[in-house]
Amino acid sequence: MIHIPIQYQEVKTSGKVINIYENPDSWFWLSASINPYRGCEHNCSYCDGKAEWYRIDRFSSHIRVKTDSHRKFEKELLTLGYIPKERPSLDKFFQQSSSHIVAPKKQLSLFAIGGGVCDVYQQAEEKYKITRKLLQVAHKFMIPISILTKSEMVARDLKLIQKISTQSYANVSFSITQFDDEVRKVFEPNSSSTENRFDTLELIRKNDIPGGIMLMPILPGIGDTEENLRNIIKKGKDIGANFVLPAGLTLKPGRNKDELLTTIRKNYPEFSPHYEHLYSNNNKYGIPIRNSKFSRNGAKIVHEFCRRYDIPDRIPRYLSPWAIKVNYVISTILFNLAYYFQYVSEQKWRKIANFSKTARVIEQSSQSVASLSKKELRNLISDETVLEVVEEILYKGKSTVLSQYQNPGDVFEGNQSIEDFLS
Repeated sequence: MIHIPIQYQEVKTSGKVINIYENPDSWFWLSASINPYRGCEHNCSYCDGKAEWYRIDRFSSHIRVKTDSHRKFEKELLTLGYIPKERPSLDKFFQQSSSHIVAPKKQLSLFAIGGGVCDVYQQAEEKYKITRKLLQVAHKFMIPISILTKSEMVARDLKLIQKISTQSYANVSFSITQFDDEVRKVFEPNSSSTENRFDTLELIRKNDIPGGIMLMPILPGIGDTEENLRNIIKKGKDIGANFVLPAGLTLKPGRNKDELLTTIRKNYPEFSPHYEHLYSNNNKYGIPIRNSKFSRNGAKIVHEFCRRYDIPDRIPRYLSPWAIKVNYVISTILFNLAYYFQYVSEQKWRKIANFSKTARVIEQSSQSVASLSKKELRNLISDETVLEVVEEILYKGKSTVLSQYQNPGDVFEGNQSIEDFLS
């Protein structure tokens, strides 16, 4: 562990605390997120949050604590039309039942407690307990939540998360990039050990809370070895993880890139030329050079191991109670196919972009696709390849092409088949 002086600064939230996404998130299935902290004590050397893009100086030593975030969370939920499960006064007598769910004005399917500029269970949480307060608000309003962490501290709130999971939905994921803890210490010096993350995830799963592994970022040459990826996936399967979702490494020019390259030069000098070449393009989003001699397709390797060990490499999607089911089924399958075509089969984006584009249109539509005539469906979907997939889902309750990559029972939370959702 690296010991550096830590400064906590208590701040009021400027603007809205709920970050609402303009488009559906096709990786984590999120529609909104909340960052109770700015900055993170885990001090991971590859952390994207250190980039100038986010304007957070002294990212790992000066932690801004949003002490009012839970109160603003509740106020903003009320403004969005969410109703607490136990309302005061005579209002409760007019509810149809305690399980009745009223669709809010702004329907957000899944909230991330956390985001790209903090780990909500970093060391500051032990003192301030802001994350716990956010979870209490989520429980009060029956909000479905998702948590991503590198800390075993999440077990502290196990009972509360379990209550949320029972009444609506909750999942807890752990970022695990290195099976060897000695390697982990180099890149994630102040986070929980790999073993403790696995143990905590196993505890989460034993309590019937959905959870899995975010195998991200996969470090070129270091984390993308078959041994490392196989060991993480096999261990995930052994402890009951619901999924293993991979992603590559991005390095934005500036602090983000400079810090990791410094860490590589110091600890893995033999890989320094690889990183210098892969990220020499200085892409503003941190995307490396494609098809380099130093790059490996980590997503494809993970996909093959996940198939071998029978564990999904996509997150089974939670279906919101006010979603138009058929639209969500179709959009989810199209998003998954876009992922597999791009990252596993390595097809050109221009050939598959219409899968994601059509998925967004369908998911955001207020009209059920099932109510459209064949002519109206063709007017909506001009790409013949995409249309064939959608028609097979609608009229046959399956997707032959998806079955080549994914078990249909793994598409949605609860192992329900596509046909079950459409019936």
